[in-house]
Amino acid sequence: MTGDNYPAWVCLPCGIKYGHRDSGVSTWHLDTCPVCGRPDVPVTEPRDFGHLRPEWVNEREDRGNG
Repeated sequence: MTGDNYPAWVCLPCGIKYGHRDSGVSTWHLDTCPVCGRPDVPVTEPRDFGHLRPEWVNEREDRGNG
């Protein structure tokens, strides 16, 4: 699931959109979501959403960061 381009963090909207399941108990901090690029949002580890489906890459590519 991990790799050089796999995000270390994900915001709630991206986790819901690309995750395999809803997040349960997780630890959040403010940062920029590397998937969608939203700054200063709560982010957590992708594993909290059962990791991300491969389609998350499309979000990044749409922003020009693929």
